[in-house]
Amino acid sequence: MRHAQVKKLVFVSALATLAALALMAASIVAPKPLLLVLAMSVGQGIGTLSLALYLLAIVLDLQGAGAADQALEAAGEARSEAGEPPAKA
Repeated sequence: MRHAQVKKLVFVSALATLAALALMAASIVAPKPLLLVLAMSVGQGIGTLSLALYLLAIVLDLQGAGAADQALEAAGEARSEAGEPPAKA
């Protein structure tokens, strides 16, 4: 389930990044004062939000990997205590 959340967060982050990039590019192509202000304020906000979503996705993914590593380590310890040979990777 966490994998689906991470994929969704990365997807939304990419869409927000593209939206911010479109605002920034529009302000360069048509440098009108209102568009410049919009790109610099709203574009920066959207870009910051996309960065925060991406960092959240990284943290969630690392937490999921840590739990999986702990489960594998516990399984390996159980095998060694039972006298079974370690599983090959």
